[in-house]
Amino acid sequence: MGTLTYAGQKYPLDNEKILLRGCTLRNTEWCFGLVLFGGQETKLMQNCGKSTFKRTSIDRLMNILVLCIFGFLVFMCLILAIGNYIWERSNGSNFTIFLPGEDGNIAGFSAFLTFWSYVIILNTVVPISLYVSVEIIRLGNSFYIDWDRKMYYSRSDTPAEARTTTLNEELGQIKYVFSDKTGTLTQNIMTFNKCSINGKSYGDVYDCTGQRLDISEYKDPADFSFNPLADPRFMFYDHSLVEAVKLENPEVHAFFRLLALCHTVMAEEKKEGELFYQAQSPDEGALVTAARNFGFVFRSRTPDSISVVEMGNQRSYELLAILDFNNVRKRMSVI
Repeated sequence: MGTLTYAGQKYPLDNEKILLRGCTLRNTEWCFGLVLFGGQETKLMQNCGKSTFKRTSIDRLMNILVLCIFGFLVFMCLILAIGNYIWERSNGSNFTIFLPGEDGNIAGFSAFLTFWSYVIILNTVVPISLYVSVEIIRLGNSFYIDWDRKMYYSRSDTPAEARTTTLNEELGQIKYVFSDKTGTLTQNIMTFNKCSINGKSYGDVYDCTGQRLDISEYKDPADFSFNPLADPRFMFYDHSLVEAVKLENPEVHAFFRLLALCHTVMAEEKKEGELFYQAQSPDEGALVTAARNFGFVFRSRTPDSISVVEMGNQRSYELLAILDFNNVRKRMSVI
């Protein structure tokens, strides 16, 4: 809570004025900002530490095995070096004719050299090639993910892609998958399919015998050529609703007029006639796009007005208040 005093005027500062990290401010040339909670002690900064390197259980097991084998190699070389030292002390003097050595502590130096000689000779005990073999097996298994037809998305020609060779091992360790609300693991793609206006339902398609058809069988979408501002990507298959709009049915017009007014969508017009809607939620964008195609085009908004093109006529509505969605009313309203 706070108050900003600027140019002789006071402005309230509350939760509605806070922009959290990652928010985007649109449709304004400039703004005044005050940074809050920006130190190293904030939760966000404390969570931005070094990321831990994750290994699979097979990697951990292989590392332990290789360390144990390397320890076994050192142990064997120590025993052989000690044996060489004992042999040099007891029998080595008999071989000085064939292997002349320097005077002094020749047994200890010989044992030292013998230790490293056996490290070189027995280094094949450490299975370094095991890592290469396992990586090749992992690479081959990762191709099965790339080739899986059930994970292929035909619309965008996108196959699944294993970006790490250890992916199949990590997937094999999963016992439970926890997810929160819809939209985290799925896509919120909203389309306008049906509506009910004054007790009459629109959206279903019927044949001449009165049987309801599946939309996939009925490939003739409604014609929105009467509306130059229509979105060409919008598809609707019930022609009776388009006819009701053209016949200026008052209930149908009121329905789409309200859809074009009651929302928090921002409109962006990059070229003349090319409208792009930026909505907080995909369902708002779908409803406003439907109203746009049926002739009630939301064009722009200011803090106190909304501009709508209704069947080719430009109209402006005075915006008195927006009642945001809350858990008590379970709806949002525009006055």
